[in-house]
Amino acid sequence: MAQEPNDSDGEIRYISDDLFTYLHAGPGRNFRILGSVIAGTRVTMLQEDKENNFIEIIDDKQRTGWVDADFISVSSSVRALVPGLQQQVKDTQQTIQQQRQSNDLLNQQIADLTSQNTNLKNKLSDAEKENAKITQTLADYDQTAQMEWFTRGGIVAVISLLLGIILTYLPKKRRRNDNWM
Repeated sequence: MAQEPNDSDGEIRYISDDLFTYLHAGPGRNFRILGSVIAGTRVTMLQEDKENNFIEIIDDKQRTGWVDADFISVSSSVRALVPGLQQQVKDTQQTIQQQRQSNDLLNQQIADLTSQNTNLKNKLSDAEKENAKITQTLADYDQTAQMEWFTRGGIVAVISLLLGIILTYLPKKRRRNDNWM
């Protein structure tokens, strides 16, 4: 199992993804080869020899050596990033699946609420028709009651008129003419 280099000794760098490079004993190709470092390996940079364009590193096997600076990258390698990206893709796919299920559930709820709304609108329409019918019936009863009262009032007026006429033609009692006063 590969060990991580000790980060406290220098800056973190990575071996480029597209190759493997040789680990040399000194800052140049003419130094002895200590081994190779696989592309994408995390290494710790100790120092840089700008004259020879070599960097001293500690690799994942805790070996100290020099590699060509052209093969060193500041960013993490694609090999290291791919598992994280694959996990992100899986997580995103799970989230999308959950969102689809949630969306389907919400669409079902919308359909149910739309159906309930339609039923309630139909019931409201029926209730409004029933209300209009009852209002018309009540208006008819009110008109009938007014007619009835008018008729009764007319009958009372006619009877009163007849009674008044009859009373005027009835013989009157004669008055005595005692003028004692």
